[in-house]
Amino acid sequence: MSIYPANCPCGSGSTFTQCCQPYIQGESAAPTAETLMRSRYTAYTLGNIPYLVATTHPGQQETIKQQKIYQQSTGTLWQRLEVVDTEAGKAADQSGMVEFKAWFKESALSPEKVHHERSSFTKQKGRWYFVYPAMALIKPETVGRNDPCPCGSGKKYKKCCA
Repeated sequence: MSIYPANCPCGSGSTFTQCCQPYIQGESAAPTAETLMRSRYTAYTLGNIPYLVATTHPGQQETIKQQKIYQQSTGTLWQRLEVVDTEAGKAADQSGMVEFKAWFKESALSPEKVHHERSSFTKQKGRWYFVYPAMALIKPETVGRNDPCPCGSGKKYKKCCA
């Protein structure tokens, strides 16, 4: 029995293995801002904090780790996702916006709530990243080509975000 859901939590209508799994498991990079946003929602439903950190803008990742922002949502029961609108963010673009609604419960017995957000995404060196809205971008220190990538992927910098 798989620990992963059969249908992808992002609401695409595809199976998890055909939708968000390749991105979350690092097999490929999300081709659009919307795809990245959907995979991030799925990562929230699975409690995959490393993926959420790795797909946040590299200039914000250290702050995210220090503030443990994503850990605050680990007890959240995510219900469903609705993509409201997208602006740019296609494979050929360098930036994009995705407006979405994510329904959740704070416990099994609590009422359902909705998180409505318009998120910014940017593409750097062929990879899309979420830009946390209320957080400054910090320029990462110089990283050597053979050093571990600061995005947290576990790959060498030259094979990841370089």
